[in-house]
Amino acid sequence: MLKVVVDTSVFVAGILSRSPDSSSYQILEHWKRRAFTLVISPQLLRELVVVLLRRGIAENDLEDLVEVISLIALQIPGAYETTILDEIDPDDNKFLAAAYEAKADFLISLDSDLLNLKFSHGTQIITPAAFLEFVAENRA
Repeated sequence: MLKVVVDTSVFVAGILSRSPDSSSYQILEHWKRRAFTLVISPQLLRELVVVLLRRGIAENDLEDLVEVISLIALQIPGAYETTILDEIDPDDNKFLAAAYEAKADFLISLDSDLLNLKFSHGTQIITPAAFLEFVAENRA
Protein backbone atom coordinates (compact mmCIF):
# COMPACT_ATOMS: atom_id res chain seq x y z
CA MET A 1 0.00 0.00 0.00
CA LEU A 2 1.17 3.52 -0.76
CA LYS A 3 2.59 5.51 2.14
CA VAL A 4 1.57 9.16 1.95
CA VAL A 5 2.35 12.30 3.94
CA VAL A 6 -0.49 14.83 3.71
CA ASP A 7 0.46 18.48 4.24
CA THR A 8 -1.57 20.39 6.83
CA SER A 9 -2.95 22.68 4.10
CA VAL A 10 -4.53 19.69 2.34
CA PHE A 11 -5.95 18.29 5.58
CA VAL A 12 -7.46 21.64 6.55
CA ALA A 13 -8.88 22.28 3.07
CA GLY A 14 -10.40 18.79 3.04
CA ILE A 15 -11.95 19.11 6.48
CA LEU A 16 -13.35 22.59 5.88
CA SER A 17 -14.56 21.87 2.35
CA ARG A 18 -18.26 21.62 1.77
CA SER A 19 -17.81 20.16 -1.70
CA PRO A 20 -17.19 16.49 -2.48
CA ASP A 21 -15.66 17.78 -5.73
CA SER A 22 -12.76 19.32 -3.80
CA SER A 23 -9.53 17.40 -4.40
CA SER A 24 -8.49 17.87 -0.77
CA TYR A 25 -11.85 16.50 0.42
CA GLN A 26 -11.42 13.50 -1.89
CA ILE A 27 -7.92 12.86 -0.51
CA LEU A 28 -9.37 12.53 3.00
CA GLU A 29 -12.15 10.27 1.70
CA HIS A 30 -9.56 8.02 0.04
CA TRP A 31 -7.64 7.89 3.31
CA LYS A 32 -10.78 7.01 5.31
CA ARG A 33 -11.41 4.15 2.86
CA ARG A 34 -7.79 3.10 3.41
CA ALA A 35 -6.78 3.57 -0.21
CA PHE A 36 -3.38 4.62 1.14
CA THR A 37 -1.53 4.66 4.45
CA LEU A 38 -1.35 8.10 6.03
CA VAL A 39 2.04 8.85 7.58
CA ILE A 40 1.96 11.07 10.67
CA SER A 41 4.63 12.27 13.08
CA PRO A 42 4.12 14.07 16.40
CA GLN A 43 5.21 17.32 14.72
CA LEU A 44 2.66 16.98 11.90
CA LEU A 45 -0.16 16.04 14.26
CA ARG A 46 0.66 18.96 16.57
CA GLU A 47 0.55 21.44 13.68
CA LEU A 48 -2.73 19.99 12.41
CA VAL A 49 -4.37 20.33 15.82
CA VAL A 50 -3.14 23.92 16.29
CA VAL A 51 -4.31 25.01 12.83
CA LEU A 52 -7.73 23.35 13.14
CA LEU A 53 -8.31 24.90 16.57
CA ARG A 54 -7.39 28.28 15.11
CA ARG A 55 -9.88 27.66 12.28
CA GLY A 56 -12.68 27.06 14.80
CA ILE A 57 -13.01 23.28 14.79
CA ALA A 58 -14.70 22.11 17.99
CA GLU A 59 -12.41 20.37 20.47
CA ASN A 60 -14.57 17.22 20.60
CA ASP A 61 -14.49 16.95 16.78
CA LEU A 62 -10.74 17.40 16.93
CA GLU A 63 -10.43 14.68 19.57
CA ASP A 64 -12.39 12.33 17.29
CA LEU A 65 -10.08 13.13 14.37
CA VAL A 66 -6.95 12.56 16.46
CA GLU A 67 -8.38 9.23 17.62
CA VAL A 68 -9.06 8.13 14.03
CA ILE A 69 -5.57 9.20 12.97
CA SER A 70 -4.10 7.29 15.91
CA LEU A 71 -6.00 4.15 14.92
CA ILE A 72 -5.37 4.01 11.18
CA ALA A 73 -2.30 6.10 10.39
CA LEU A 74 1.31 4.97 10.32
CA GLN A 75 2.77 6.84 13.28
CA ILE A 76 6.47 7.55 13.04
CA PRO A 77 8.65 8.95 15.84
CA GLY A 78 9.56 12.16 14.03
CA ALA A 79 13.22 11.65 14.87
CA TYR A 80 14.63 12.77 11.52
CA GLU A 81 15.27 16.44 10.71
CA THR A 82 16.13 18.15 7.45
CA THR A 83 17.23 21.63 6.43
CA ILE A 84 16.30 21.50 2.74
CA LEU A 85 13.88 24.44 2.97
CA ASP A 86 15.62 26.43 5.72
CA GLU A 87 16.20 29.39 3.39
CA ILE A 88 12.61 29.42 2.07
CA ASP A 89 10.21 28.09 4.73
CA PRO A 90 11.77 26.09 7.56
CA ASP A 91 8.32 25.05 8.85
CA ASP A 92 7.89 22.88 5.75
CA ASN A 93 10.94 20.79 6.59
CA LYS A 94 8.88 18.61 8.95
CA PHE A 95 6.88 17.25 5.99
CA LEU A 96 10.04 16.32 4.10
CA ALA A 97 11.51 14.77 7.25
CA ALA A 98 8.40 12.65 7.83
CA ALA A 99 8.39 11.51 4.20
CA TYR A 100 12.05 10.53 4.44
CA GLU A 101 11.68 8.78 7.79
CA ALA A 102 8.71 6.71 6.58
CA LYS A 103 10.11 6.19 3.07
CA ALA A 104 6.82 7.63 1.82
CA ASP A 105 5.80 7.27 -1.79
CA PHE A 106 4.08 10.65 -1.93
CA LEU A 107 3.86 13.97 -0.14
CA ILE A 108 0.57 15.67 -1.04
CA SER A 109 0.65 19.44 -0.69
CA LEU A 110 -0.83 22.74 -1.79
CA ASP A 111 2.36 24.58 -0.77
CA SER A 112 4.34 25.93 -3.72
CA ASP A 113 7.68 25.70 -1.88
CA LEU A 114 7.19 21.97 -1.42
CA LEU A 115 5.65 21.41 -4.86
CA ASN A 116 8.58 23.14 -6.56
CA LEU A 117 10.88 20.43 -5.22
CA LYS A 118 8.91 17.72 -7.13
CA PHE A 119 10.92 14.96 -5.38
CA SER A 120 12.79 14.61 -2.10
CA HIS A 121 14.74 11.47 -1.16
CA GLY A 122 12.57 9.28 -3.40
CA THR A 123 9.25 10.81 -2.36
CA GLN A 124 7.19 12.43 -5.11
CA ILE A 125 5.66 15.76 -4.07
CA ILE A 126 2.36 16.45 -5.83
CA THR A 127 -0.96 18.27 -5.55
CA PRO A 128 -4.14 16.57 -4.36
CA ALA A 129 -5.50 16.59 -7.93
CA ALA A 130 -2.34 14.96 -9.31
CA PHE A 131 -2.47 12.26 -6.62
CA LEU A 132 -6.11 11.51 -7.41
CA GLU A 133 -5.18 11.25 -11.08
CA PHE A 134 -2.36 8.83 -10.20
CA VAL A 135 -4.72 6.68 -8.12
CA ALA A 136 -7.33 6.60 -10.90
CA GLU A 137 -4.74 5.59 -13.51
CA ASN A 138 -3.28 2.84 -11.31
CA ARG A 139 -6.49 1.37 -9.96
CA ALA A 140 -6.37 -1.84 -11.98
